[in-house]
Amino acid sequence: MKAKKKKIESIKPEVLGVDFTPRMEVLSVSEPPKRVGGAKVESVEELVAKLKEAGVL
Repeated sequence: MKAKKKKIESIKPEVLGVDFTPRMEVLSVSEPPKRVGGAKVESVEELVAKLKEAGVL
């Protein structure tokens, strides 16, 4: 027995009342800033001070 194929009905968006006009506008595209290399710290106190300076703590 062979399977029967159903016909696929093609409907245009205008018939369904769908609006395809773009709603967003791209203003600009740019790359993110380059990453800066890290710095080594000598002690825990210096690490905490740098973290506080960066606003992490």
